[in-house]
Amino acid sequence: MTLKIALLAFLCFCAYSLSAQSNYIINGSVTDISSKVKIEGATIAVLTVKDSILQKFTYTNKGAFTINNIKPGKFILLVTCPDYADYVAEFTLDATHPTHNFGDIWLTLKSKLLNEVIIKGKVVGMKLKGDTTEFNPKAYATQKNAKVEDLLKLLPGMRINQSGAIIFQGEVVNKVLVDGEEFFGDDPALVTKNIRADMVKNLQVYNQKSDQAKLTGIDDGVKIKTINVQLLEDKKRGAFGKADGGKGTDRYYAGQVMANKFSPKEKFAVYGNIGNTGNVGLGGGDNGKYGGGFTYYGYNGIGIPLARDGGVHYDSKWNKDKLSINATYKLGALTIDQAGNTLTQNNLPNNFNKSNRDNTSHSYGFRQSADVYFTAQLDSTSTLSAQISSSSRSGTSANTNITATVRGNGVILNDNTNNSTGSDNYKYTSAYLRYGKKLKKPGRNLSLYTNTYFTNSTGDNYLKSTSNYYNKLGVTDSTRTIDQYKPNDYSSHYLEFGANYTEPLTKSVSLLAGYSINQSVNDNKRQSFNKSASGKYNALDPLYSNNYSILNSANTYNLSLSYHLGKLSANAGTSVANSVLKQTDNLLDTVLSRKFVNWNTSAYLFYQASKATTFSLNYSGNTNQPSIYQIQPLRQNSDPLNITIGNPGLNPEYINSLFFRCRVYQATADRGINFNVSYGNTINAIVSNRMTDSAGVNTYQSSNLADRQPLHWSVYLEFYGHATKADFILYPNINMSGNTYYNYINRQLNKTVSTSYKPAINLQKNKTDYSYGVGVSATFTKNSTSLQQLNNNTRTYSGDFNGYTKLPFNFYVGVNGNYDFTGKNRVFTQDFNKFILKAYFGKKFLKEENLKIAVTGNDLLNQNTGYSRNGSTDSFTERHDLVIRRYFMFSLTWDFSNFWTLKKQ
Repeated sequence: MTLKIALLAFLCFCAYSLSAQSNYIINGSVTDISSKVKIEGATIAVLTVKDSILQKFTYTNKGAFTINNIKPGKFILLVTCPDYADYVAEFTLDATHPTHNFGDIWLTLKSKLLNEVIIKGKVVGMKLKGDTTEFNPKAYATQKNAKVEDLLKLLPGMRINQSGAIIFQGEVVNKVLVDGEEFFGDDPALVTKNIRADMVKNLQVYNQKSDQAKLTGIDDGVKIKTINVQLLEDKKRGAFGKADGGKGTDRYYAGQVMANKFSPKEKFAVYGNIGNTGNVGLGGGDNGKYGGGFTYYGYNGIGIPLARDGGVHYDSKWNKDKLSINATYKLGALTIDQAGNTLTQNNLPNNFNKSNRDNTSHSYGFRQSADVYFTAQLDSTSTLSAQISSSSRSGTSANTNITATVRGNGVILNDNTNNSTGSDNYKYTSAYLRYGKKLKKPGRNLSLYTNTYFTNSTGDNYLKSTSNYYNKLGVTDSTRTIDQYKPNDYSSHYLEFGANYTEPLTKSVSLLAGYSINQSVNDNKRQSFNKSASGKYNALDPLYSNNYSILNSANTYNLSLSYHLGKLSANAGTSVANSVLKQTDNLLDTVLSRKFVNWNTSAYLFYQASKATTFSLNYSGNTNQPSIYQIQPLRQNSDPLNITIGNPGLNPEYINSLFFRCRVYQATADRGINFNVSYGNTINAIVSNRMTDSAGVNTYQSSNLADRQPLHWSVYLEFYGHATKADFILYPNINMSGNTYYNYINRQLNKTVSTSYKPAINLQKNKTDYSYGVGVSATFTKNSTSLQQLNNNTRTYSGDFNGYTKLPFNFYVGVNGNYDFTGKNRVFTQDFNKFILKAYFGKKFLKEENLKIAVTGNDLLNQNTGYSRNGSTDSFTERHDLVIRRYFMFSLTWDFSNFWTLKKQ
């Protein structure tokens, strides 16, 4: 099946590449006007006169160039080369003039231009400078007060999908910089939704290398698709920002403010947010993106949140840009009230149990973090960089769970009422220092680094629980009550020293060798106290208490070879770590010592078949060492019906991953193909081992899988392109994946096989005054398990659409919709569907249209019921949760700015 799919993709690729061609030709040569030397590697681009869209491009070879198969029409020839002034000329190709010879094109160094005006012509929208694509915003009309995000939607090869991810030529953009610097971290939405389009000089898109590759000069295969937003000089001096607030029905509200003060060498910014709509943030996305990331007390759409967060950012360069600092401080608080019901079927060999759980909870979390990056260019060959990070969080929580479990025949098995309250505190501090030195021989580098961190976590929790157990007739057999105080204290210290050395063996081959030594000391103390006769919690329960000290040290050796010549790049490397773990049980005065040898291997191959086509192959093999919590023989009774214990004899697993990618992008037609294939398996896998006793109590432990290997595979094919006549972007795709995984249930091995097929098609059209998008997809999943002949096959359909239109008199209207359908199967006997519809209507005021009022309706059809369902290796779950439903909100938004220029002396 997979071979057929690959063959089909290849045939489609061939058909795509062999599209209709023409016989119109241009040629010429490029020469330095001063030295009269032919210029190698200059970029030759052909753009249409009407809209400056790129049609064809090439590079000079020994100064000469030829471009074939151009369609007839009126065009602009753009010649660019680093350090030279651009050359622009218009020309026409038609039946009477099928060829155009430009002869010698003379380029002048920018340093020799002085005040001469060499080029006069239209604004060119896109330039290719080596591996960097550069866009000029002046070539694309945007509305007043438009943001960078609005500009991106107009650029060739760029699109923003339904989830807000920025995609360029089929690759996801992971980082957006401002003048080459990170701004409040590297979240793309923070820049694109808040920086105005009229502040931008140009947008550069390129693959950023990893920090290691920058230091050593050796390509390690890590590519980070990056957009660099370069600001206009007169926009680097001034202040700008925005403020908005909204009041809605059912006591919903939201407010946010952001202010920035920029100068050529400094940036200062501050922001703050508050709201209970679930989407507070500078980018309009979930609050977790901006308030330091509420990963501990996170909001995932379940419950009613109240979010408050803010931050300050500062970066600066001085001493001729040899010294720089980038600092960010964030703080935030999040309160969540939750309520819901969960129905779970736990499968057993030839049987099952069903649990029904009602839960309510209230949680509050406060978090703050500070990050400071410092870099110093000590001289032309030496750099020093340092990073200091610190964060803390604290919180309280209260949870109530009422659970009843019945046997497969409907007879009650157990029930439980569980109440827990508690508070916790967490602190983290880290420091990283690196020194890099370029030695005398080109390509020979030495780097030294040290890394350390400290963490501490404490908590005070109280548990009250009553469990009733029933016999096969449903008659009470026993009752167990828990009333305990559970304090915990965990601390960890880590220290590492390392060095890397790079040696060029030939012009195309380099060697990287490295060594590091690290040690960590962990103390984990968890205690449980029962009430004594005095009524105080001072009677230690040794079964559910522990006090461990863990010492872990490792020596790691790294070795890799890199090859780069012309269109081919390759790298292969391995690292081996001798790890020693010593675990001391301070309560029982026993010591457990373990030794591990951790092997990590990696390899990648990259081939640039042409300017439009690339192939890459990546392999990684990693030893995954068991975590402390998987090894420790620790019992917990926080949930008396679901208990987790450790496995001191657990061994490491080895994970293999292979990824192949073919990418084709024809810039002349703004279309391309992405074809990805991945495969992976795990040797000696760590899997879940569940024992369910006659009372319905589940005990979980991690175990190694000796004679089986879990595996996964996926195939992804996407076509995307710009339909010239209809002027919209279309990208159909299909994603196929499969998983085979294992777990133990009551000492019997359970094998689960899952195969999924997901075809989808998306369409977007973006213009200055309107934008529309629609996407539909279907997912067909086939599931089977070995212990129960129950095929939980599923089919789902989904559709998304969005639209925005600017109306007369500065009114505007927009809509977003999402439809989901999940069909019934042998486990879930009813179809499920929901349609979430959101719409807004507003008006812009003032000359720059920087004051807006709007009315927004959320979940207009009131179908966000909080229902969800899913299946796993050994269970099926249905949930009904408290969620945000329909409300209406009136909002006011003001964007402000004040820029100034330096006075002449």
